[in-house]
Amino acid sequence: MFMLTGAQQELRREIRAFVDSEIAPRAEELDRTGVYPREIVGKISERGWCALPFPAELGGAGLGAVEGLIFLEELSRGLCSLGLVMCAHMFQCCYALRNAVSPQQARDWLMPAIAGKKILTLALSEERGGSEALGIDAVAVRTEDGWVLNGEKCWITNAGIADGYIAGVRTGTSNRSRSVSLFYVDAGWEGVTVTRQEDMIGLNNSPTGTVTFKDCRLPPESLIGTENGGYKAMKETLNCGRLALAAVAIGTAQSAFENAVEYSRSRGSFDRTISSYQGVSFPIAEMYTNICVARNMLYHVAALTEAGARATMETAALKLFATEMCQKACRDAALIHGSRGYTAHSATERLLRDAQLLTVAEGTSQICKVAISNGIYNSPMSELN
Repeated sequence: MFMLTGAQQELRREIRAFVDSEIAPRAEELDRTGVYPREIVGKISERGWCALPFPAELGGAGLGAVEGLIFLEELSRGLCSLGLVMCAHMFQCCYALRNAVSPQQARDWLMPAIAGKKILTLALSEERGGSEALGIDAVAVRTEDGWVLNGEKCWITNAGIADGYIAGVRTGTSNRSRSVSLFYVDAGWEGVTVTRQEDMIGLNNSPTGTVTFKDCRLPPESLIGTENGGYKAMKETLNCGRLALAAVAIGTAQSAFENAVEYSRSRGSFDRTISSYQGVSFPIAEMYTNICVARNMLYHVAALTEAGARATMETAALKLFATEMCQKACRDAALIHGSRGYTAHSATERLLRDAQLLTVAEGTSQICKVAISNGIYNSPMSELN
């Protein structure tokens, strides 16, 4: 078992207390209204939790990926939507790019984002590309004073509430598939428009939409890294997104598990609770087992990521297992609740809806299997352990 330090355990207790008092009691109302919980995000920022996995020189707490994932896991235990909001912001953008930005970019938007004063998100997916990360038609053309960006990005988490977008666009004049660059695009710049907001079946408090860039003028300093050199950084954003989404899935599964245990302990007849039936207790035992396995794998892959080790295959395997496990845990929890488990906007029904989308976000289960199988067949057998 991965052993958390005393400080890490105390951090978990602190965040859990906040979630139980500030988020869980409002989860049903928030899900029903579908509003972005800006007030809660503000309280999170005030407590410095957005800064957990970042070095002090960037205004961070000087901790690491494990602490950041503990935060995401506990946050998602209270409301999965909030976990997804912070997953895209903290890990897919800030953590993934912390070593790729220039000193000016760090000052202008990364450090404010780490402090929670700005919310960022990744703008990568396009309608034609689907799950192909390099299926990019959006293009930035160099000008005398910077770039002009045109194109459309869809299925963007935090669309409309983000203060800035990390956009992956084509910059090369050749047909080379990897002639892409990453840019920081401020949401307030002229030519940036949220042209569509999706009505999803779950994750109601995490806005998803389409962002259109029309003749959007970008200053030279908006380029992240080098021109046509965005592929490596883009892979890092995807890996960090999958790592963080696994934490969201584990926290969501933990919530389903706790609800199922509490309900099964308190329901029954003839002096016998339903927890005494193996048809109920065995699925709960499986939930506990799978959550423990996923959590230990999460911290292991986090340690690999923190050390700078190559972990694309391991991250994909973690994301695949955690999200599929979460989906099953939420489904079993709903069944244990019987008809109550399918009452609209109840805790179990909300978790069931949210869990479906986690298997699609940050790379579908099928895409994760592609990454895993490619890693298997391109690695020496001695490394597959």
